[in-house]
Amino acid sequence: MPIPDPVPFVLVLARIAGLVLAAPVLGHALVPVRVRVALAAVFALALAPALPAPAAPPTTVVGLAGAVAVESAVGVLLGFAAQLVFAGVALGGQLAGMQMGFGVASLFDPTEQAQVTVVAQWQQLLVLVVFLALDVHHLLLRALLESFRLVPVGAAALGASSAGGMVTLGSDVFTVAVRLAAPVLVVLLLTNATLGVLARVIPQLNVFVLGFPVNVGAGLLALGAALPFTVRLVAGRFAALGGVLDQLVRGLGHG
Repeated sequence: MPIPDPVPFVLVLARIAGLVLAAPVLGHALVPVRVRVALAAVFALALAPALPAPAAPPTTVVGLAGAVAVESAVGVLLGFAAQLVFAGVALGGQLAGMQMGFGVASLFDPTEQAQVTVVAQWQQLLVLVVFLALDVHHLLLRALLESFRLVPVGAAALGASSAGGMVTLGSDVFTVAVRLAAPVLVVLLLTNATLGVLARVIPQLNVFVLGFPVNVGAGLLALGAALPFTVRLVAGRFAALGGVLDQLVRGLGHG
């Protein structure tokens, strides 16, 4: 394998490293840093010799630092687009878990570096299984390769089109969260309304003692009944990710 030129290799490595840093699974906090660095370096060594050199390579240290920052941002945007699906699922699980009463039984999530409910943790594991089963990590790698074809190293431009695409993706986080939490929230609303009626009819009934186990049981039943819907929703979001990444890459080429 020929030794790649230093400047193009550094720019290719910066874009790949950005993707590895931000993408689900590849950029997971539990993956050792050495593994992520080695993975990015292997990809860069394999791709750099086959890619054309920049039309106007940077000639100063400041120019090289700016080009590296832009290339890293391109990779981070590609990986972050998939990460937003995980964020929506985690937010939906957090909403459902808090309403079920699991706020006092939260766990520390090393990925988010925050306390999350057990429901949110379970749904994150579920979306991770769907992510791997649908080979979405391969989709991200194909999008990375396509980005080098449409936006050669040194030609990327971060502008209004790319920023608008990320804002649209960010708004979908709340849409996914509400749709995932809606079955649990509706069931718990009906359950609490029923308990309120029982408290009026039977004053001796201790609603505060009875409410917690009833809410937990009703919430778990709702989660189980909505499981096929959850999988279909997440799979649909991942299926649409290919077009989103394509639009994002084309927007990076136009600034």
